[in-house]
Amino acid sequence: MTTVYHEIVFGGDQMLLKGFIRGFGLGRSVEGGFWLGGDHPVDTGHLKRRPLRGNYVHAICTSAVRRSILDALSKAPDCGFEILSDKKIVRASFDFKFDTFSREIAATIKDILKSLPAGLQVLAYEPKETVDEKARGVELYSPTHDYRFEGKGRIEGDFSDESANR
Repeated sequence: MTTVYHEIVFGGDQMLLKGFIRGFGLGRSVEGGFWLGGDHPVDTGHLKRRPLRGNYVHAICTSAVRRSILDALSKAPDCGFEILSDKKIVRASFDFKFDTFSREIAATIKDILKSLPAGLQVLAYEPKETVDEKARGVELYSPTHDYRFEGKGRIEGDFSDESANR
């Protein structure tokens, strides 16, 4: 069964909101998780709809947690909180970068990027592999590496348990 995730944007005093949501998290008895946008970078990508900085909190949560937190919020005393946005997440992306001198780790990175779950794709991938045979061996004062694999890119795709829990 696929877990559905939601992004809820709460408006109001940021410190009170974070305290309320963290308190909810400590006392909740529902399965699933949630993440706060201030703790983890969340960018909706929609500049027009982005509330002013400091007056909102993004929460990413499962449907079960969403129902629970909205119920808890409806029972809370009036603290000036409001729901600015409540949307199901259907797609997500993240940027990545790496830099390794290990051929073994490089092979693992290549395997992961070749075998992404269905629904995910690698975009703007810029790998750079450097081999310098003259640098092979032990160097005492200014070590250089005979192998380096570095790169960056973006992974984008459908947001579901099948693609997120690899």
